[in-house]
This record gives sequence, structure tokens and C-alpha cells, in this order.
Amino acid sequence: MDYSQIKTILLLCIFLFFCFPQAKGSRKYTICVYNSLPVESPDKLRVHCFSKDDDIGFHVLSPYEDINWSFQINHWIFARTTFFCSFWWGKKAQAFIVFDDENICISDSQLPQATDYCQWTAQEDGIYLSGEQGYGYKYSSW
Repeated sequence: MDYSQIKTILLLCIFLFFCFPQAKGSRKYTICVYNSLPVESPDKLRVHCFSKDDDIGFHVLSPYEDINWSFQINHWIFARTTFFCSFWWGKKAQAFIVFDDENICISDSQLPQATDYCQWTAQEDGIYLSGEQGYGYKYSSW
């Protein structure tokens, strides 16, 4: 086999790698938004989440309710799966990226281990991020 044949095979493999993400063993990721606000609160948690390709919609969550969805990440060379959420509780509001990193949910995460489960929990003092191991931290104040 000469150099040009090796080069052609290598380019074909790279092309197939990016065209068929399942060849990379794509994992399934889950995002959960959970309302842990006080039961006696007169206001429910309102949430709107979306990515470039998917709109999860607007949701109104009573205390102890959640929404969750699962997806596989986009493996295109110049694309990246990013989910964004807006949160409203009474007059308080927050909006930020809730997924953009296939290892730790978001690129600036403080989660200690890789996870494919990202839970966002709204509490009175802010919004917390935790992974499937249960460790969580306050990501944002209201």
C-alpha cells in the first residue's frame, strides 16, 4: 500500500467518524430541573430550556416537581451541544448554560467526577448543580 492509499483511507475514517457519531459510542445525557423551593411560596418556579436544535418548552413547576430530558451530544467538528435555561421565581430571575461539557455538565463546573446526569435544583438562596454521585454546589444566587 502506498502513501496516497493510506492517506485516502485515513481521510475516509476521519470523515466517517464525524458523519456517524454513534461510531464514537455516543453516551446519553440527562438534564433534570427540580423545584426545591418552599411549599408555602406563593410563586411557582417557571423554567424555559432550549438548545440550537431542541426547545424543551416553558414549564411551571410546583415544589418537588421536576422536568427532565435526555439527548446525545452533537459530534460535528464545528458544532457543540449546548442547552440554556431561564428560571423565574416571583420577581427573581436567572438564565445560564446548563449543559456544554460532555464530562462535567458545564465547562466551569466544580463537579468532582465525570457524569452524564446534570441536576439543577432551585432553592430559596439560588440554583444548585449536582451530578449522579449526589455531590452538589450552589452554582448561582438569585
